[in-house]
Amino acid sequence: MNIRTLLFLLTCLVLFFVASCSPKTSEIEKTDEIAVADTVINDGVETGNVVDAELESDPDPVFITPDLAFMEVHGYVKSVEYPNGRKAVFDENGNLVDYATEYSGENEVMIGRDDDGYIVSTYDGPGGSEMFGYDKEKVRLIQTAAGDGAYYSECNIVYDDNGDVVGYNFVSEDMAEETRDEWSADVEIVSKDEQGNWTELKSGDATLKRKIIYYSSSE
Repeated sequence: MNIRTLLFLLTCLVLFFVASCSPKTSEIEKTDEIAVADTVINDGVETGNVVDAELESDPDPVFITPDLAFMEVHGYVKSVEYPNGRKAVFDENGNLVDYATEYSGENEVMIGRDDDGYIVSTYDGPGGSEMFGYDKEKVRLIQTAAGDGAYYSECNIVYDDNGDVVGYNFVSEDMAEETRDEWSADVEIVSKDEQGNWTELKSGDATLKRKIIYYSSSE
């Protein structure tokens, strides 16, 4: 995304102006994947000294892994695909098994991970390299960046208390022209699927849709 069209259009929305995305790749670099335990959103609620019987049992956990967080999804996701060609395919354990960007074509996308198994960098050749940061306590993507030596662009994702994306804060630097710009964009989630993953985002007049396919209970 070398400049990567802004940085994966407002990262999701960022993603389609900017995209680190695209057609299908052949293989992906294999590394050890470290699964993150399922997280529980809410605990039982106490009423005085008695726990409400209906609230005593824990709610269903949310299935999330570092690789799912990389694509900003949760649950038993099989694939995520953006209009610009960015696509990720997962196994039933939430591990990324195939990944393509809009620039990769038939080229292999190289993936770098940290010690906890989170994807912290990608390199797809023509598009260049990208970097990623996470809120590991909540298992979610919070920052994406790209650079080509002279130019650097970073997008920090803003979430509300419900964990929904509500905005992007950008920073870009051009070493050659010695400039630095900062700006923000508000984001609205237009629609979600039954699993609670967003399927359409809007920022100003721009909208971004993505297709999410899940493993069925019979698989």
